[in-house]
Amino acid sequence: MAPPGITVRLLRDPGLEPAQVLPAWEQEYRALKQQCLQQHRLFTDPLFDAAPSSLGHLQLGPGTEATRGLEWKRPQEICQAPVFIQEGMSRTDVEQGQLGNCWFLAAAASLTLYPRLLQRVVPGGQSFAPGDYAGIFHFQFWQYGQWVDVVVDDRLPVRSGELVFVRSRQRNEFWMALLEKAYAKLSGSYEAMSGGYMNEAFVDFTGGVGESIPLKLPNPQLFEIIQAALRQGALMGTHIQVSRLEDSEGKTPEGLVQGHAYSVTGVHTLEGDGRRLKLLRLRNPWGEKEWTGRWSDDSPLWAGLQPQLRETLHVRKEDGEFWMQMDDFLRCFDALEICSLAGTEPGQGWRAACFQGRWRIGHTAGGSRSSGLWDGFWMNPQYHVRLRAPEGAGGCTLLVALAQRDRRRGRKQGQDFLPIGFEILEYLALASVSQRKAWLPKLRPVAQTSHLPMRDVAARHRLPPGSYLVVPSTGRPMQEGDFTLRVLTEQDHEALELDDEIRADLRPPQPIRAERELEQAFLKLAGPDKQMDVARLQDFLNEFVATRSHLRSDGFGPEVSRQILRHVDHDKTGKLRLAEFRHLCSKIEEWEGIFRAYDMDQSGAMNVHEMQLALDDAGFHLNHQLREAITRPFRDRYLQIDFDSFLSCMVQLEGVFRQCQAYDKTGAGTISLTQKEWLELATLT
Repeated sequence: MAPPGITVRLLRDPGLEPAQVLPAWEQEYRALKQQCLQQHRLFTDPLFDAAPSSLGHLQLGPGTEATRGLEWKRPQEICQAPVFIQEGMSRTDVEQGQLGNCWFLAAAASLTLYPRLLQRVVPGGQSFAPGDYAGIFHFQFWQYGQWVDVVVDDRLPVRSGELVFVRSRQRNEFWMALLEKAYAKLSGSYEAMSGGYMNEAFVDFTGGVGESIPLKLPNPQLFEIIQAALRQGALMGTHIQVSRLEDSEGKTPEGLVQGHAYSVTGVHTLEGDGRRLKLLRLRNPWGEKEWTGRWSDDSPLWAGLQPQLRETLHVRKEDGEFWMQMDDFLRCFDALEICSLAGTEPGQGWRAACFQGRWRIGHTAGGSRSSGLWDGFWMNPQYHVRLRAPEGAGGCTLLVALAQRDRRRGRKQGQDFLPIGFEILEYLALASVSQRKAWLPKLRPVAQTSHLPMRDVAARHRLPPGSYLVVPSTGRPMQEGDFTLRVLTEQDHEALELDDEIRADLRPPQPIRAERELEQAFLKLAGPDKQMDVARLQDFLNEFVATRSHLRSDGFGPEVSRQILRHVDHDKTGKLRLAEFRHLCSKIEEWEGIFRAYDMDQSGAMNVHEMQLALDDAGFHLNHQLREAITRPFRDRYLQIDFDSFLSCMVQLEGVFRQCQAYDKTGAGTISLTQKEWLELATLT
């Protein structure tokens, strides 16, 4: 028969469903604009000021050559009659300035091919018209499962009267410069946008899922994949990888820029003379410097086409856009990035689940299986996915997307993208921490990604119906970060984190080996009322650890002793009766044995990794969030927990679950709490 216990079923907190659009930093565009119009003033953004901190911290840091002579000006100070949008938004509105963010600009240029998507990112109704203009503009980006609305003022960096960063070919048009500023604010600074992959921006523009396809591996279906992706409205880009920093932005003999991002904007197949030529249309976001090889603007091959077709395809001007033959494309470029809109559009039929997770040192930062430093892979967050397919379908498409959150904003503090990836394993029911430690490393992956220092890592796989584990991790253990995991399938599926069940066994106290001596010790310490107050309890606890040289302890202070008494004082008199004292001593004896068993190096203390196993052995089966929150006050800066801290933590947990039992009015052994209610109860000392 199972020991008596209590299970806590966590409910979703009310109001946690993502809002349609959330104002970033609680800056409401309409309210701020209305306030400025009423006060007859232009908006200045206190969160992204016209100051050096908004530019950057290294190459664009204060006093650097790149920022010398730079000023901040509003559009009407830069040109006459500025407009937000001039005759619609197009890919030729995007010309790169003095910032290494071609990945962002190439993605923006691709976005202009899809007006419906672009209108989501660049909301309508914005202008410089008198009576409507207030120096404030806003843009919308998808951020880790939530659309956010970002406001900016229109003060832009200029030098000698010219915009320093992105500009439109129409010099009085400013939508693109302001979009770039909004993204810089989201990233923490303009410089934080330097270096990246197009899929990062594609995802933020659409809420889609970005995938990267290596071009140096044989893929006979690649042209058809590109055709289908464009037909489905996917966004695409490509780049030439560089191995040395000095090669970045160097030109190839045929005019392509190395280490640079290009948009893929179209395809065409030429039929004739028994041949079938596959052409791709690309665009350089600089608005210049084009391909000079076959099918370039000046190529004689165009003369062989019918005049009408030539007029449709061949646009001979220096606008950054050009055509390439497929085999030249494969020879010159290294990777193709595709952002699929799977699950983001009505009627597409995709089923999506989204999880917000964390890698935390000592709890969930286990690192990859191949890190080779220790056996921490079992500690990583784990997600159970059950795939279903209609009879006869033969398999299920599983699309998994992992994104690490807010790392660009941390670049000022020396952060950058961690190498991240995930494994997909065949599911095995592992209910306890000890079972996961024993069995998870033995499960072989049915699919996996490399660990890459990118914000987004995604892959799709065709798998048989069944149950799987998705395990996201950093490349090395002890690397902290926040992540968003999305699971998408074409058919119905079930997905849940294997961290949702919280349970305590609440074993009855074991008989004390020296019952008579225990009673005598109690009577010696108790007062005339035969109850033990906090001072006497403190004396008892300190004497206990003093006689055990194998336990490391800083001693029990008054506050810790008071907290222990409060949790074991079942009748709430403020003192301990003999029965309560007996219960405490029985549990101390049990917990001392567990502590010694998991103090692997016999140092008299255990680290937080060992603590996970000890909690499990003691009958406290916790989720990651609670395990981290409840052990944080008890560990030192080296992640060590000595015996007095361990004992305090155990007593607190038993008190929490006793309270949960009191909430179980029906005796069913299960209660339901929201995440907020549970954390408030569990961390109340």
